[in-house]
Amino acid sequence: MRKPNCLPVIGIAGLLATGALANENLDALVSLQGSEVRVTLSREYFNATLSISGPNDFHAEAFSRDGSPAIDLIRVGATADGTYTYEVTAASSEDAVGENLMDNGRGGVDETAGKIGASMSGTFQAIGGIINTQASLTEESE
Repeated sequence: MRKPNCLPVIGIAGLLATGALANENLDALVSLQGSEVRVTLSREYFNATLSISGPNDFHAEAFSRDGSPAIDLIRVGATADGTYTYEVTAASSEDAVGENLMDNGRGGVDETAGKIGASMSGTFQAIGGIINTQASLTEESE
């Protein structure tokens, strides 16, 4: 049996993170190993969602309250070869500060503004549901 390509988590996260789509950059480690995509967030994040899209209109999501969502591509039926895109979103422990546009006698801060969100995204290559880390890293580093 062929051993899956494995790389250190920190190296993959640094190469695959492509920027923030929410209010701040997400501090996360992304592990691509075998057929699994796993995200590990620092303790300051919670309510994390991992979304993966790919060939043949494939889409899967995983949610974790503690910030460590994972998706096994083979278990969710992603066996088509090609490029897959992931996005991770989470809430941070930092409170959002919104301006209260209505003068209700409570000051100028909107207490219902919630928490600041964060996200990151990236791509990887998969063949038959197995992540090809060498192809993924080559494509991302060009």
